[in-house]
Amino acid sequence: MKELSATLKEFIEKAELLRVAYLDSKGYPRVVPLWFVVRDGRYYFGTGATSPKMRALEKDPRAGWVIDGGENFKYKGLSARGRAEKVTDQALRTEIYRALGMKYFGSTDHPEFVKIYGQADDAETVYVGLKEEGGASWEY
Repeated sequence: MKELSATLKEFIEKAELLRVAYLDSKGYPRVVPLWFVVRDGRYYFGTGATSPKMRALEKDPRAGWVIDGGENFKYKGLSARGRAEKVTDQALRTEIYRALGMKYFGSTDHPEFVKIYGQADDAETVYVGLKEEGGASWEY
């Protein structure tokens, strides 16, 4: 995919939701909205280590995702496909944890954030990176 414009990059980083698509346990496409952060051109989200989403992505890591929005015929977005990869590097896990806390709660100490994600090294939470292999973007 071609390089994203500065305005589209800014829009994507500020967007609240990324919608990821994967094949569920019965082989049907499933799309779910997720909180996410962008680091070095990759999209990251957290989920439960034993969640249906994580089990499905471990079985078949192919995924599609979209980040879009706008109003009054001024739309922007990205639609991509690629592979989901579990983040195992502890430093990157901690960076993603902090970034999610700051983006959605203004702090990693917020009680609701801790309730959802636990601590940075919580084994019950998995962080997933989406490695892009193709897609398209738009601004109009």
